[in-house]
Amino acid sequence: MTSGCEHALEYVYSYLDEEISFFHQSRVSAHLRTCASCTSAYEFERRLKALIRERGRTEPPPELFDALRALIQEEREGGGPR
Repeated sequence: MTSGCEHALEYVYSYLDEEISFFHQSRVSAHLRTCASCTSAYEFERRLKALIRERGRTEPPPELFDALRALIQEEREGGGPR
C-alpha cells in the first residue's frame, strides 16, 4: 500500500462526512481519481453510509408513544415506575 493509499483510507470517513480540511480533502480527492483500489473502498463506504441513512428512517410504532405517555403520566402522578 502506498503512502497515498494510507492517507486516503485514513481520511475516508472524514472525507465522506465533509469534516476535513481543504488540504486533506484535496489530497484524498486527487488520490481517488487515480487509484482504483481506494476508489472502490470509498464507493463501498459511501454506499453503506447511504443505505444506513435510508434504512434508519423508520418510524417507531405508535404503541411506543402510548407506553411512554402512560409512564410520563404515572410519574407525574407520583406513582413512578414499578
